[in-house]
Parts: sequence; structure tokens; C-alpha cells
Amino acid sequence: MPTLPLPLAAICGLACEPSLLPRVRMAIAMVAQEVFAEAPETPGYLVRWNLAKTVLSPTEAQAAQMMVGIVASPPMVAAAAATGTTDPSTMAAAISDDQILGAIRMGWNAVAGVSPSASAQGSQPET
Repeated sequence: MPTLPLPLAAICGLACEPSLLPRVRMAIAMVAQEVFAEAPETPGYLVRWNLAKTVLSPTEAQAAQMMVGIVASPPMVAAAAATGTTDPSTMAAAISDDQILGAIRMGWNAVAGVSPSASAQGSQPET
């Protein structure tokens, strides 16, 4: 099992950082719009679409709940660790919008409830 590049307390601090929350809310809404444009053949389409409908205008509470999973994603932890600090506001400021969007896209299926087997079946080429 790999060692965390940051202490859990630092990751928790980032997940609770008020300056990151509005950016996460907007990123959730942006990814929801992307999901609406997906083809119905996309693996897990119905649950992906339902999640998008539910969080299109995410409340602060919804975004705060999703923040934990977003911040705990490997790319976000790596981006936070690359700052060389454990100060939540400094880490939040150093994380790019693209990194936030990427973390949300990466976790969308899990939050929506798409099974890993459905995702794997959809990514295999047809014969």
C-alpha cells in the first residue's frame, strides 16, 4: 500500500477549505453539463444522467459532501502535496481548475453508482 504524500489532517484541511468550495460547485455543474451531452450508449448512462440532474445546481451541502471524495482522489492529493505545504488555503490556491474538473470526472461513475464492470464492458472494443 503506497504511503500518503500528505498527512490525513492536511487532506482534511483541504477538504474543509472554504476557498475551494465555490470552485468545486462550479466544476460539478460543468461536468453535469458534459454528462447531459453523452450518448445514451455510454456505460451507466442512466445513473450518470440522474446524478447530473440531481447536482446540476449543487447546493453548498452537496458540494461539501462531494469535496471529501474529490480532495482524496490521487491527482488532487498529488497536486496538494506538490505545493510543499500543509496550509489548506495555499494548497487550494495551487490546485488548477483542470485538476478539479479531472477529479470530478474521475469520480463521477462511483458517485453515480455505475458498477466497475459496466464501465469496463463499455470501454472494450466491439468484435
